[in-house]
Amino acid sequence: MAQTIGSVLRDRFNVLVDQSLQLVEVVTGCQFALKEAALEIAPLRTHGGNVALGEGEGLGVEGSLRLFAEAIGLSFHAVRTYRWVAARWSKDQLQEGVSFEVHSIWRRRPMRTN
Repeated sequence: MAQTIGSVLRDRFNVLVDQSLQLVEVVTGCQFALKEAALEIAPLRTHGGNVALGEGEGLGVEGSLRLFAEAIGLSFHAVRTYRWVAARWSKDQLQEGVSFEVHSIWRRRPMRTN
């Protein structure tokens, strides 16, 4: 008797897992690209040089990120998080096969130096 997982046979489950792993890689790559864009639009400064979200010239950090988020159809919170994670992980520090979410959890380490 064939084993099922949920409503599918084990073989179909394995195919769905393989396809989903590829999709997770695509999503993770997109998240990392968005974080770099957000960081370029509104760079984080080192301690003592930070500009608060509501301060700064022109639109300021918050206004710039809100405008960017609206233009690409994401929430301000998502873009702000992407930016914050980007400031903590340089491209050479990213771990292949580790999701954006895990990098986000590990983001509480000191800010990167470029």
